[in-house]
Amino acid sequence: MNLKNSFYLCMLLSLTIILTGCTDKDTLIKDIEDIPSEDDPTPPEDDTKADLFEILNLDYPGLEEVKSLHEAKKDNAAMEKLLTYYRNRTGITNPNLSSTLSEAEQGYADYAMNGYRFYVNDNYLEDKNEKIPYSLQNKDNTINWEFAPAGADNEYQKQLHRHNWMPMQGKAYQHSHNEEYILSWKEVYTNWVTKHPKPDGKPDKFKWYQLQVSNRIMGQTELFEYFKSSANFNTEWLSFFLIHFAEHADYLSLYKYAGENNILLSQAIALVFAGTLFPELKDAPQWQKTGCDIINEQTSKLFLKDGMTNDLSLHYHIGIVDGLYDLKRLILLNELPEHLLSPELDEVLLKATKVVMHFTYPSYFIKGSKDCSPAFNDSWIKTRSVLNKNYVKYTDMYPNDSELNYMKTYGKEGTQPDTKIKTFENSGFYVLRNDWTPQSTMLVHSNNISSKLNDSSHNQLDNGTFELYHNGRNFFPDSGVCAYMNEDDEEVMKLRRWFRQTKAHNTMVLGKSEEHEDIGSENINKAQGTLLLSKEDDNQQLIVTENQGYSDFKHRRSIFYVKQPIEFFAFIDEGFGTATGYAKLYFHLCDETSVNNVILDTQEFGAHTTFGDNNNLFIRSFGSQDMTLKPFDGRISYQTDRKYEKRTAYSVVMKKNKNTPVRFITILYPVTTASNHKIHAEFTDNPANSTNVSIKVTIDNKSYDLNYQLKN
Repeated sequence: MNLKNSFYLCMLLSLTIILTGCTDKDTLIKDIEDIPSEDDPTPPEDDTKADLFEILNLDYPGLEEVKSLHEAKKDNAAMEKLLTYYRNRTGITNPNLSSTLSEAEQGYADYAMNGYRFYVNDNYLEDKNEKIPYSLQNKDNTINWEFAPAGADNEYQKQLHRHNWMPMQGKAYQHSHNEEYILSWKEVYTNWVTKHPKPDGKPDKFKWYQLQVSNRIMGQTELFEYFKSSANFNTEWLSFFLIHFAEHADYLSLYKYAGENNILLSQAIALVFAGTLFPELKDAPQWQKTGCDIINEQTSKLFLKDGMTNDLSLHYHIGIVDGLYDLKRLILLNELPEHLLSPELDEVLLKATKVVMHFTYPSYFIKGSKDCSPAFNDSWIKTRSVLNKNYVKYTDMYPNDSELNYMKTYGKEGTQPDTKIKTFENSGFYVLRNDWTPQSTMLVHSNNISSKLNDSSHNQLDNGTFELYHNGRNFFPDSGVCAYMNEDDEEVMKLRRWFRQTKAHNTMVLGKSEEHEDIGSENINKAQGTLLLSKEDDNQQLIVTENQGYSDFKHRRSIFYVKQPIEFFAFIDEGFGTATGYAKLYFHLCDETSVNNVILDTQEFGAHTTFGDNNNLFIRSFGSQDMTLKPFDGRISYQTDRKYEKRTAYSVVMKKNKNTPVRFITILYPVTTASNHKIHAEFTDNPANSTNVSIKVTIDNKSYDLNYQLKN
């Protein structure tokens, strides 16, 4: 049985369970014809831009009576029949409907009716402990759609116009049948439409930007099903809703986002959902075709050959795979022609799920763990529960893949993935690990090839960086994000640029002086990462990468992972080129809770940790010439609310003379306690032969010779 058919059968079984396993309270009400109407306290204004019967395909099966009544000029009766049709229609299934309502969602649904406290996302809350959103209520009790919290970046206003709280109100209505929820939705959405009419031209960056329109469409496809049984979902509201829904989809199909990224994909998915779930509208076939054409055209552009998406952010990667999963469910559950999506998509998506799998830290197998993935570029650490929800979806798509089943079941079923080096050469990620247990060791190295280096890119200027997980602790977590774009706010952009800059990562920069220079002044100006060598045996793993980050200075990083007889990492960092100045090797240790557990050893050019759980790290650097150690004020932030915490960081600095390479050796030695250990390392090769590298490492009086030979 092929993967597509397996997914189809699995989804049919899932749908059967959904339809037969709900309680009366959970079931979406569909079979209601005559519901007494009541006065609408906030009726929508008459729409003068479109006539509902002009956008309906009255020849669509099931609308025969609606068409007959309309042709007889009995439009009120026709509208009643149309409403009845929608309440009772079968054969059209929205896979995103949910019968579950979390405590947080219930709270956000209620807060939207209390001072217009609209949920945007978890980064923008007036009170994060109590999960209270900001209020948009003016003194005259109107809605201030221009509101943004003090110092917020552009992301607040962008996400405000996605209406993320509205589907939560729909789910709350399904649980309680409290009419206040639909009355709130009608009031707020009518107000929004009135104040933000569709633009005559291209999208702005806020209200009608493609990503906002896509999100609103997806939410509205849910809201329609949640609320259509309500007595307050009358014919006037049906007309208003459908007219503006079609307006959204028409606009979205007209202005295709430029480039290949998550925005264009969300646009395509929203159009397919709109066309599939509202086939009664005249333009539905065109929306569906436009969306599928975009997906088929962009599949090979959006996904790199190694399975990673071209944003190079695991956060957006997971979101894109999730959107395509929903799209496949939509098509299969609604029995649409298989040829709508390219058959290549199955293979591409399988590779993409394996990217997530190999990026997952062994802490995923610890119950309740919150730090289970690296956070390179514009990304956020994923929790165990979030990753597991995605693995459940991945096994729905690929039920015969035993590795994904292993991840889904936390190792209780399926086949454990192997521990070989994983090289994602197209995206520039490399994974070294020794096992999949919580006590295992895993290192992820990032050295990408990308032309996206501007402030708005999700790709940070971090070539050569790494994260190291050992025995439940991430000793070198990425610095994070802190702020999104806001070109109009100098302070926001200063924060964004701090976290994006090269020296905010565990890698090498070239500077003009020994001291830490201004934000961004030492940034790489190119991302041309390449893999030079990858090899392993039972005792060692080795990767050698190179990065032409500057026009006259190239950084080569070799990472030896010695597994036996003892475990340690040996980093060899070399800088080649005609550049002059100072090569600086930066290290950012642990998180904000560990400041007192990270001790700099300035005279020994390193550091050590002092955690009381017998899980520590001993770090020493050695050079081909004189070095200095410079403490650095590190930061860490995995939010976009412009808040960050301090952490311990430092650089090891060596002077770079013209045409003379700089060469560092850094040993990372996992230990129970950092006391009474001695480490020494030195080059034993001929520095004139850059393709033959040899070092001798001595740890506690035991020596290890490490070497490799590159092809000329």
